[in-house]
Amino acid sequence: MAHTDVAGGVPSAQAVTEGRWTVLEDGSGAALAGVVRRTRGQRGVTPVIKLNGARGQRENMVAFAAYRPGSEPKLIYAIKPSDGYTKEHFPLLLTMLHARLGGPVTLLWDNCSSHTSAEVREWAAGQERRLRIVQLPPYAPELNPVESLWKIVEDLLANRAFRSIREPAEAADAALSKIKHAPHILCGFLAGTGPALLE
Repeated sequence: MAHTDVAGGVPSAQAVTEGRWTVLEDGSGAALAGVVRRTRGQRGVTPVIKLNGARGQRENMVAFAAYRPGSEPKLIYAIKPSDGYTKEHFPLLLTMLHARLGGPVTLLWDNCSSHTSAEVREWAAGQERRLRIVQLPPYAPELNPVESLWKIVEDLLANRAFRSIREPAEAADAALSKIKHAPHILCGFLAGTGPALLE
């Protein structure tokens, strides 16, 4: 990890020395209203997407992109219906993350209220040996490679009409599963961010 600072304070060399995974997290969602992108159509005929009349339904997603020198990058994600991931969910998600990676983690994430809640901070304080949390600077999506992941998923969901909320969730799951098994894409996400986290 060549960059001397990660998120303004944690030397990335320390994570390498300790054999820690550097993990970046972000959340997103898929709704029946869908994602609309500019597209082509027959001259004089505006393309029309007929949507299901149901509104307010949403599938929520959270993804963790994990990097460690000498190891293949990993993508770990979860999808749930209805309400988003809250302060009650993150201790379980982070426990799952540690179990999947099988090693200590330095986690970088944004200042979402679920991340900075007293409950999550108190829980994390008891996990110091296996989990170190670093807040990304406010309004800095360019530092998080998971933002690029959501861009690909949104592009695959764009301009499609879904009959039920399960359909965009299944399409997002299929896209995430493909990316999960393509480490070169995960490396590409990291290469597109600001700090050079990996040598």
